[in-house]
Order: sequence, then C-alpha cells, then structure tokens
Amino acid sequence: MAAITALIRHYLEYLSKPGMILSVLGLVLPFILVAYFDTNPASPRKAVRIPGCLRLGLQSRSNLEDQFERRSLSNDGQPTVKALFTYPVKSCRGVELTASEVQATGLNFDRLFTFAQLTSTSKQAEQTLGNASGVSEEWDHQWRFITQREFPRLALLETELWLPDPRNKPAIPAHKARSRSRLDAESSQSRSRSRSRGNTLELERGRKDSDAPEVTSWVANGGCLLLRFPFEPDINPFGIRTETVTLQIPLVPTPQRQEAQNYKREELIIWKGCPLALNVTNEISAINLEKLKYFLGISNPLALFRVDEHSLRPVSRCLPQGTPAGTYKVGFADAFAVNLMSLASVRATDDELPDEADAKSKLDARRFRANIYVTGIQAFEEDHWKTIHLGHQINGHSFSASSTTAEYQVACRTARCKVPNVNPDTGEKDRNEPYTTLGRTRKVDEGAYPHPCLGMQMIPRFRTGIVQVGDTISVSETGEHCCEKMFK
Repeated sequence: MAAITALIRHYLEYLSKPGMILSVLGLVLPFILVAYFDTNPASPRKAVRIPGCLRLGLQSRSNLEDQFERRSLSNDGQPTVKALFTYPVKSCRGVELTASEVQATGLNFDRLFTFAQLTSTSKQAEQTLGNASGVSEEWDHQWRFITQREFPRLALLETELWLPDPRNKPAIPAHKARSRSRLDAESSQSRSRSRSRGNTLELERGRKDSDAPEVTSWVANGGCLLLRFPFEPDINPFGIRTETVTLQIPLVPTPQRQEAQNYKREELIIWKGCPLALNVTNEISAINLEKLKYFLGISNPLALFRVDEHSLRPVSRCLPQGTPAGTYKVGFADAFAVNLMSLASVRATDDELPDEADAKSKLDARRFRANIYVTGIQAFEEDHWKTIHLGHQINGHSFSASSTTAEYQVACRTARCKVPNVNPDTGEKDRNEPYTTLGRTRKVDEGAYPHPCLGMQMIPRFRTGIVQVGDTISVSETGEHCCEKMFK
C-alpha cells in the first residue's frame, strides 16, 4: 500500500511540473479555442448569403448610437426622424432601417410574424349516459401569442430581412411555370402507350413539382426571414458546446410552398382578437424547435405564425371622426399601425429613475420598441400632436420631393406594460424599472388608467408612403388625447 501511495505521489509531482503543464496546455488549448470560436455566438459569424437576395437594413453603426448624449437631442423645435425600426417578429429584435415603405397596416414587414404557445383551459360539460348523469371535464386548446412580458429572452432573437435582388432578371411567373409543366406532362403522357409508363411520368412530375422554383426559390417566395439565437446545453464546459441556431422562413410563401410545407390556417388569440393566421412552424426542424423552446423557457407546444392578409383585425377605437367601422386594420401589432417616440421623452424618463436602478443614465430607447424615433422637440411634446405630415405618398413605384406629403392621424398615447423592463442586450427583466417610474410620473391619460403612457400611436391616412431617416415632421393639428379601451 505504501508503494502504491509513493508511486501516485511521484506521478503527481511529475505532472505538476511547469514544463509538463505547458506541454499539456499546448496540446489541448488549440482544440478548445477552435471549438470556442467556431460555436460561440460572441465570436465572428460566418457570412450568410441568401441566393438571389440582398439584406435589408443598417449593418454598421446604429443611428441611436449617440442617444445618451444630450447634444444629440437638438431641441431646435424642428421634429426630425432620428431612427427607424421594423420588427419582423413580434417581441424579437428589430431591423434598423434608413428608409421604409409604409402601408395602411404599418411599416413594411412590421410584426409580420409572431410566436405563439398552445394554451389549454378547462371547461365543465354536463354528460348524460343512459339514466346516469354527471360532469365531465373538457379542454379548450388555443394558440396564444407570446411576448417579452412572459418570455424576456425573446429580446435575444436576432432578425434579418433578405429581399429579392431587384438587379436580377425576374423569374418565370409561377402560374406560367405551372402551365408549362402541365403541358409538358400531358404531352409526355399522350405519347405513352403503357399505363406503367404513365404512372412513372406522374411520379417524376411529382418530384419535379417539389423541386420547382416556386417551392424552393427564396426569390419566388418573396425573400427570407433569418432568426438567430444562441443555444447552450446544460453541460457545456468552457462554453465550447454553445452554438448559434439559424432559422430561415420565407417572407411571402407561394401557394406551392404552403402546400409542400403543409401550412395550416388556424385561429390565434391576440389580446381580444382571434384572427386566422398562417402556421408556418413546419419551416423549423423539430430539433431546432426544441432548442428554441429550451432557450426561451417554454414548456407548452410552440409555433410560429405569419399574418394572413385576408384576416386582419379591425381597429375600433381612437379613430378619426367620421371614420366608418372597419376602415383601419392591423396584423400582429398590439393596436395601431405605427408607433412614434421622442428621444427627449426617454431621456426625461431616465432622469426620473432612482439612482440604484440598473438602467439609470443608460435607459435604452430600444426598450420601447418604437418604429419612429424623433429628435428636435422637448420631452413629451409629442403628447399633444393630433395630425402630422411625414415623408411622402408613393404614386406607382416612385416618389419625389414635390409629391404629396403623407398624413398620419396621431390616434392616442401608447399605454405601457412591463416590456420596457427587459434589457434588449441581455434579455434580462428588471423587477421594477422603468415601469415603476413611469407609473409614478406618466399616468397622464385617464382612458389608459391604470397604465402609464409614453410615445404615440399613429394611423397612416394614405395607401402607400415612404419615410426616411432625416425627414422632418410638420405638425398640422394639436390637442388633447384620451385613450379608449383596446379592441371592443
């Protein structure tokens, strides 16, 4: 026993010599570093390219980079667009833009998708069997949208928009491609003298249809939405097993793509609305869907939905006087098409935060998820806007400085929940701030009570327009606001 102990001591002393430690590190460290930089989300990513598409949005410095510098607010009385954001997936990271087309339903691609979980509610039903009666328990299963309110790590899901490159020659229209393939198949079948040969051609045509451009081409499907998130398993020494998971979703799926991927139109609960929406979850592999659920901390079934343009929700409150019911509709936005916010209002809110708050002196405007960030005015000045003109309307496919300006109805203030408590960089939710401070300083609208308000909700009063960073805002009507309850 003493000999074994002495032998172990001898080897331990040998292995603990500096030269031996350096030798072991020299052999092992390169493998650790390679694995780390190949999988860690903080390391430089491999370039992603979507065939036939260009990436939309800013890819370098953000226009909000200097938002914490007071001189950047330039309170000169001339409201100016400082930054633009569209949010392709509700409650996920936005895409910063230099310009955007605006439809009646909001900025292009804004809240086009949303994640939802399947919720179950119990309902009691009377049951009669012969002469016996009783009560049986039944369940309602419904898809319900999710946000950072319940799952703050949604803030870490990065989004990219890839649109068809306009420099490319247009592909054969889908209906012509289908007609051509059908004629080719019929011609082949007419030359066939054998049923077996005809069956073979049918199988071949089926395989060709599944590989057709309208099914596989990103260009034919309106481009691509990229979603990224870091996945880290429970056992992950040195972080070397962390990987960046990338999901690819067609933006405007063709009927052929929808059929090939077995999309379904299902009811989706958004606040008090229950529109039909397109369930596109089959675009996500089962293993990646499980990783996403783990990352977000979701145990219920999870799905990704896309807006169905034929099943939008009508806005029924805070409409311009004399507006017929059903005139304005939205997709997955909470209530209104466009959200505007003044950076001076964010800084004023920051000033009111308690000294011990983590966000003190660095309250990021991105927490409030506005589409349009404005400088050039005093804090909360936008509270009194009623009608503004911003950017221009588009006639056909072009606009000019002399074209008609685009008019927006400033419908009401934005009633705030606790989403701004989520740090957009870490996905961590503060228990109190800034919601507590807003509750103390910004309960300024009786209609929104008990919620505080910050920012304004707007309705485009045109068919199609364009807004750009640097555009100035003309305020043509001011007045008082009173928020009305959400969808009736």
